[in-house]
Amino acid sequence: MNTQTVTAVYAGNTQIGYGIIITVIAFISSVMLTLSLCPVKEDNDVARFRVKFSLFTYIIMSAVFGAYLGRFVHWYSHYESYESFYGAFASAEGSYHEAGLVIGAFIAFFISSGIAGKKYRGRILSATSAGLMLFMTLVSLISMFNEGDRGKAVIDNPLYQCLPFAYPTAPGVEEYRTAVFFWKFCILAIITLIAVINCIKKQSALKTYIMYFCAMALLDSARYDASFLRSNGFVSLMQIVAGVFLILCVIAGVGRLIKKRRFRAGHIFYILAFLLGLSLTGYMEYYVQRHGNLYIYCYALMAVACFIMAFSVMGLHKNVKIVPKS
Repeated sequence: MNTQTVTAVYAGNTQIGYGIIITVIAFISSVMLTLSLCPVKEDNDVARFRVKFSLFTYIIMSAVFGAYLGRFVHWYSHYESYESFYGAFASAEGSYHEAGLVIGAFIAFFISSGIAGKKYRGRILSATSAGLMLFMTLVSLISMFNEGDRGKAVIDNPLYQCLPFAYPTAPGVEEYRTAVFFWKFCILAIITLIAVINCIKKQSALKTYIMYFCAMALLDSARYDASFLRSNGFVSLMQIVAGVFLILCVIAGVGRLIKKRRFRAGHIFYILAFLLGLSLTGYMEYYVQRHGNLYIYCYALMAVACFIMAFSVMGLHKNVKIVPKS
């Protein structure tokens, strides 16, 4: 997420870009959605206060942790863009890495949910996941006003030099690249809707994050401005975070099945399917970097691989919740 955009408002000597405006609108919208999905209806005054205070704490801490971790991760992978480490945090305008934003929200949730108590943890997690997805959906539109979140392929055919296929590299520039940010907006909007439905139905937020990280594993690969480890330019940071999250989900699911003595041979299918999807994703990431003329083929297969990962992880955790017949 890069908030450095063309100026939208001139207020004396102060210039406010579209990026800051969209970010503020996205944050306010996410807060409103989170609060609306987690109404406090407890009769107990203490319980009501704890839930309200927990939500307030999450909102403040997610903004702080997300901003600082998002900037830190971006500084780490793009340190040449900053004068110094301290200079990277001198201004609110600039770039924030999505992985840092999400990790910051996770940390804020785990701290704030302890205030509300175990009884309300699932409800708060579902509400905050929907709010976070809405925030990530809206801020993806910032790329309409800067050069970020474009695809690797340059689109020369005038018939496809428009949304949803392509978008100018930067305002006023005639070079068109695939509009990754637009597809991100559409996919995250669908995930946000699913997150809201899951919250209303009082279902787990795990599905939301599984879908999010599987989608980001694909979308981040398509970007030409993705962030990488300083020692590795092969797999992007977001793909690493997504892979770690999904692997931990598989380990946790298997662990819970074994703990409840409900692990069966059929569950191995989900594990093998996940490993297949993970391996295919990694291989296609390697393949697309060496066959630049096969973007559609590579990303189509990677999309299938990501779908397989999402299906297998959600299927495994669905089996954790199934109560065996006595």
